[in-house]
Amino acid sequence: MTMNFFRAASSIALLTFFSLSAFAQNGALKWEPIQTEAYALLLDYLKLDTTNPPGNEIRAAKFFAAICQREGIEHKVFEPFPGRGTLWARVKGSGSERPIILLNHSDVVPHDKAFWTTEPFTPVEKDGFIYGRGALDMKGLGMAQFVTLLTLHRSKAKRTRDVIFLATADEEAGGLQGAGWFAKNHPELLGKAEFLLNEGGGNFADDTGKVLSIGVGPSEKTPAWLRLTATGAAGHASIPRPDSSVNRLIRALNKLLDYKPPMQLTPAVEQMFKASAPLRSATMRAKFENIRESLKDSDFLKLIESDPMANALLRNTISITMLAGSNKVNIIPPAASADIDTRVVPGEKLDRWIAELKSVINDDKVKIEPILAFDANASPIDTALVKAVATVSKRNYPDAVISYPVQAGFTDCHFFRELGIHSYGFSPFVAAPRQLGGGVHGNDERLGKQAFLDGVKFFYEVIAQLSEK
Repeated sequence: MTMNFFRAASSIALLTFFSLSAFAQNGALKWEPIQTEAYALLLDYLKLDTTNPPGNEIRAAKFFAAICQREGIEHKVFEPFPGRGTLWARVKGSGSERPIILLNHSDVVPHDKAFWTTEPFTPVEKDGFIYGRGALDMKGLGMAQFVTLLTLHRSKAKRTRDVIFLATADEEAGGLQGAGWFAKNHPELLGKAEFLLNEGGGNFADDTGKVLSIGVGPSEKTPAWLRLTATGAAGHASIPRPDSSVNRLIRALNKLLDYKPPMQLTPAVEQMFKASAPLRSATMRAKFENIRESLKDSDFLKLIESDPMANALLRNTISITMLAGSNKVNIIPPAASADIDTRVVPGEKLDRWIAELKSVINDDKVKIEPILAFDANASPIDTALVKAVATVSKRNYPDAVISYPVQAGFTDCHFFRELGIHSYGFSPFVAAPRQLGGGVHGNDERLGKQAFLDGVKFFYEVIAQLSEK
């Protein structure tokens, strides 16, 4: 009891010290104490094991709630499913402009300790990096967002917008028990928000650290996870049956492996390629500026398709990931199934895509049903938020262009785009590739310490540019 009280008192004293020392006499921000606090809070946050499954994100929700309680920040904790916690917090503005949401997920993917050189939930600083599961995906960004909320609250500056911080559960498994649940059940707490920032942007710097582009991601491909179930004659495996469920399934999967979905240059991907043109060589710049016409050139198309990421953005994709058949080697089962991870381009309709795959397989004994699927959509780039990112980027990185990356993966943004909220991926972490970090969904996940500290300031400046008058 005494030790717990001492630790709590020490945390309050630490927060109070930083909140008092972060402002100069003229009210200007002093960034060193803010960044020092952000670093300390991130280390504490990375200690929380929120591996999904099972999640236990209520630990993260309570972590943020305790700080909000001490600071006097309006907040609510939700636990709609056991252990699956979501934290909502808000710093109010004048209301003359609609709110902005700072969205992040607190769950992390599993790990295998045998392949880590550090303990995944015992964060350490080593060689200029912060090691810990979730450092890059996405507790580092979540903490940069939260410190922005803290700093706005403490600064007492006049704001035109509410700033809402939303730390959700379950993103790594589709988000239905986190952001999806919240968007469906508590849209009133979103205050008819105009904008949302989340993970999913991408910045680019060369090996010297010169920043070449800052990304604001307006769209992403979305999942159409499908289950193929084949049926056929069952029996003893000593008597082969060409029309068995397993054989039908294999033939269907072979057809999908051989199938190349047609190219679809969507408006979101087209603007992404065009925005990247200034970063290209002199010979390629014109081709990317007129990407739609350039793709008619077979040689150029082959060049683009040789890049797996670019190729994935130009068409729907198919990855076979899970198979199930008999539970005994000498039994031909009556049914066999395969789960496939397909990703569809923005604007694609699920029913049309499934019909396309059925026509490729051409077997009435193979059924296709969706496991998880969302509509793919996009947000506009001519908005006040994108302009705020451009303004702050120009101030900090004068040679950088603004790019509009489209993600081949998906985030929780789609839940909020469906509510009419302009949602974007944006990362404030900018560094040469070797200084940024690595290990996302892999081993030794790490984030460059200096990239994190600089990113805390960068993120705050963007929100202040958008919301302070």
